[in-house]
Amino acid sequence: MLKRLGVKVVAASTDGEAAARKSASDLSLDFPVGVGVTSKDIETLGAWTGDRKGETIMQPAEFILKPDGEVAASLYGTTQLGRMNPHEVAVFVKDRL
Repeated sequence: MLKRLGVKVVAASTDGEAAARKSASDLSLDFPVGVGVTSKDIETLGAWTGDRKGETIMQPAEFILKPDGEVAASLYGTTQLGRMNPHEVAVFVKDRL
């Protein structure tokens, strides 16, 4: 659905490469997943940090970018609840971009 609209999905993880690749494989993700997000990256995005098993993680931060890179919509969370779903993103893109 998103591909038909020309939407590109990209993810980033604070996990190292091996763990991120395993998660991407386990979830059958078909989009790029960046690895090794640093504390500085998290700060730049304006996201919040959390702790999981003694390691710093980035809480959910999601963005819809216009073709010129301007942020059209963003969502920040402290849990996985309320994340953008593909259908809602498609409706947003069709109606507003």
